[in-house]
Amino acid sequence: MAGAGAGAGYSTAAGASEEQEQAQAQISLGEDAEQVRGGLEELREQGWVLDGDGTGIQKTFYFRTYFKAVSFVNVVASQSAIKKHHPTMTVGLSSKDIAMAQHCEEGALLMGAVHEAQGKKCTPPSVPLMGGPSGKSA
Repeated sequence: MAGAGAGAGYSTAAGASEEQEQAQAQISLGEDAEQVRGGLEELREQGWVLDGDGTGIQKTFYFRTYFKAVSFVNVVASQSAIKKHHPTMTVGLSSKDIAMAQHCEEGALLMGAVHEAQGKKCTPPSVPLMGGPSGKSA
């Protein structure tokens, strides 16, 4: 999943842009193109879209609480480590991307993903974190 990891690409645009709708899947060399396309079509039915250049897929998931969102990220990170698949480093769409997206769907269901209107989107804190820039000169 080039650009596929909650925060690293599994969650970006809430809907498909015109560019995403027109993108052609750029399938990695050595992959069974028919198998990847079949998995991609199933994922599109669940709201996944190709990224702008067709090398990755993405979807935004929403959760009612911050804890559920963080738990979802951990579910995805665990599977990413097991599969030895760094979502942002693939050169083209692969069967690993399809498998990871399917895992995200399962994890989102397990963690209680909700529709956008029912969920909250995490935002950075409005105050500087420890060790971050404070706006004061030393």
